[in-house]
Amino acid sequence: MKLTRLSSAFCLIIMVLGFGGKAWAQIIPIEDSKNILPMRERVKLMQKWWDWKKENVLPMAMREQGVDMWIVRNNEADLYYNNEGPVYTLLLPANHEGMAYPSQHVSPLSQRIPKFMMFYDTGKKIEYVEPKDYPHITKLVAERDPKKIAIGQHNNEDMLKALGKEYTARSINSWTLGVRWLETMSPEMTSVYSHVQRIANEVIAEAYSNRVITPDVTTTDDLNWWIRHKYLELGLETENHPSISVQRNDENLAKYDNPPEYFHMGRTRNGVNVVIRRGDVVSCDTDLFLLGLVTDSHQHAYVLKKGETDVPEALKEALRKVNRIQDLFRKEFKVGRTGKEIVAASNKIPREEGIIESELGFHPPPMFIRRFLQGGYMFDHKTYVAGMTSGPGYYPTSIVTNDHKLHYNTLYAFEPHTRVVVPGWKDGLELGIGQISVFTEDGLLYLARPQEHQWHVIK
Repeated sequence: MKLTRLSSAFCLIIMVLGFGGKAWAQIIPIEDSKNILPMRERVKLMQKWWDWKKENVLPMAMREQGVDMWIVRNNEADLYYNNEGPVYTLLLPANHEGMAYPSQHVSPLSQRIPKFMMFYDTGKKIEYVEPKDYPHITKLVAERDPKKIAIGQHNNEDMLKALGKEYTARSINSWTLGVRWLETMSPEMTSVYSHVQRIANEVIAEAYSNRVITPDVTTTDDLNWWIRHKYLELGLETENHPSISVQRNDENLAKYDNPPEYFHMGRTRNGVNVVIRRGDVVSCDTDLFLLGLVTDSHQHAYVLKKGETDVPEALKEALRKVNRIQDLFRKEFKVGRTGKEIVAASNKIPREEGIIESELGFHPPPMFIRRFLQGGYMFDHKTYVAGMTSGPGYYPTSIVTNDHKLHYNTLYAFEPHTRVVVPGWKDGLELGIGQISVFTEDGLLYLARPQEHQWHVIK
């Protein structure tokens, strides 16, 4: 790894790093979008993080769960961790550039990856062994005589036979262990996530400017595709088509001849293309991918009417109310609480006057890793979402639940939905601010908070 390029990147990251409920404050003006690592350096950095997690998170998670042996199969993912199995993929031995090593039990020229991985806590270190087959598992387990073994519960009849009655009785479901392995972040990963979130904030700020939007000309689809193309120009991946919507006041709803079905409670949905008018509120929900980290940003802009030089005070106060209730919601994140318990506690918070409805929504942010065989074939390409969520599930993956408990050093796409009263908007305005947050001993802290007080303004 060349130190010069990475050193400059990390110097910039450290200088602007800011957590907490207060707005992120720059020491010097820096454009993170002009400091994106090239692909090879990105992959090296990502692999460095996963190597760190094997040395630090893996023993922590195993001991936390009271497990001294963990056996992972390459076919246990379906309906269990999700159809690509990120737990398995991210435990695979790989070189410094993220290329997975082939199985130890095949020719070095083979591309076949391990069928099994075994991790055993000797008390001093986590020993890694690659079992050849089920009879080999029987032998390895008997030699080590573990007290508690974590195994997958999906389609595991052959594993239970290999363990036999004695060791099957010592086995537990590895689901929670796998989630803890995936969800726990290193301080460096969290630090760099702020850099990634700031890039997202920069893209959205440019999208919400007159460089991109000409009122009464630009449409929501124009804006949607501009964001997609901007990601392409920056060399960033995206999995989701951005969601762009317009919230239109009563005056504009009556003034312009869009079909009534285009608007529900004064708001368009994705797939409905309308011209952005003066007096509209433009809302986005968009993600970008960088360094295995995915943003989930919900932000809002106001289009000034003719004669206006600033956002109306009623809209400013609406944004302040939204941020105040979100700050109260984040205080309900307390270690050991389940997602259900956090939501239940947030529902008891008194809503101040002017809030029509507000509900706490959150989920772990999507993440990804691109695993290639040394011959070049990519065998993992989807994102995964793992950990605690506010709802009962998160389609299409089963690696989240609102029964999972909150742990330190975990990350969340924090996206409460709040509708507030604003004069001239009969249904009110929904102004939830979606942002990535980290939970530490200091509570739930925003990373690169985008809209604490200020609106994006389109002139």
